[in-house]
Formats: sequence, structure tokens, C-alpha cells
Amino acid sequence: MTIALPPALSQLVERLVHTGRYADEGEVVREALRVLEHQEFDESPALEAAILEGIRSPHQAYDTSTLDRIRQNARA
Repeated sequence: MTIALPPALSQLVERLVHTGRYADEGEVVREALRVLEHQEFDESPALEAAILEGIRSPHQAYDTSTLDRIRQNARA
């Protein structure tokens, strides 16, 4: 597979390899894809908790105190 990157991204890849953190360009791209996969497919526990709370709760007015409570529960 051949991938063309714009100059700014190509320079970023080169800088990351130059730091020694990555062995080569392919390793940089593989790590970037792993991060993307994690963002796309792994739900955060806080989001899942908020969704479940919404599903299980009776209908109520949605105001700032509701948001504050959800945020507080998500941190627990």
C-alpha cells in the first residue's frame, strides 16, 4: 500500500522517527491507526454510564443540575 501525505504530515512523521520513539515511518502510521481505532470503536466508560442513566431514568426536565449530576457520576 502506498500512501501520499501532505508535506506537513510527512514532516511530522519524519520528526517522530527522528526522535527515536519510532523505528520507521510504518511504525508511526500503525500507531496512528491504533489510536484512531481506539477513538472510533472503544466507548468511554463515562459516556456509557451517561447513556445507561438516561435509558433507565424516568423522563425529567433537563437542566444544568442534571448535567452536573451526570458529570459527577461519570467521574466516580
